[in-house]
Amino acid sequence: MQAAPWQGHTGHVNTGPSKWWAWGLAIFLAIQVFFTLIGTIITAIIPYDMLLDDWEVEEPGEYPTNGTSEEQDEWNWTKEEWDSYLLINEMMEEMNRMKSLQIWSGILTCGIGMVAIVMLFQQNPNGFKMTYVWLGISTVTQVWMQYKMQSTMSDLISSMSDEASMWMSVNMGLSLGGTMVCNTLLLLIVIMCSMKSQDTQLVEESGFHQQHTN
Repeated sequence: MQAAPWQGHTGHVNTGPSKWWAWGLAIFLAIQVFFTLIGTIITAIIPYDMLLDDWEVEEPGEYPTNGTSEEQDEWNWTKEEWDSYLLINEMMEEMNRMKSLQIWSGILTCGIGMVAIVMLFQQNPNGFKMTYVWLGISTVTQVWMQYKMQSTMSDLISSMSDEASMWMSVNMGLSLGGTMVCNTLLLLIVIMCSMKSQDTQLVEESGFHQQHTN
């Protein structure tokens, strides 16, 4: 006996997962890769070793113990300017030493990100795996760069003020913590998009879904 047309029918049909879970992530990733690329280009063209060439400063020499008050005030001002010059110069040297690593890490991050973007737009499930790789490398790079810069600044400032050094340590902790929180949230978003891209949905059946037999 042939079953009636309405028997075993729920009024809903299964549809595939929405493509926008992958496409939306791809668009977001494209924006991130774009800004990373811009930052890498800026890092590559900034001449850190030449930024202080126009800053003319003289070494203060010995303190004029037997000098006039004006000479002593001038020495104090010269000494302060000289210390500032040494501090900034050492920071520039550290940034120049990190320059090549920043450039190569930026190129690697952008390359992996672009591959992930293409795969996500093609609805390739491996696009989410490439996104995880991009996020991992990006997080490690950000944490390492922030740690190096904050450590360098803390070491330099500690020679001038213990109180400033303490605040630099607090600032480093907050900066690293903020980076980890942001990237953890991003990881959760990627996981959600990956899971949603595999879900099937039930939609109410319309005339377009009905199959007619003669």
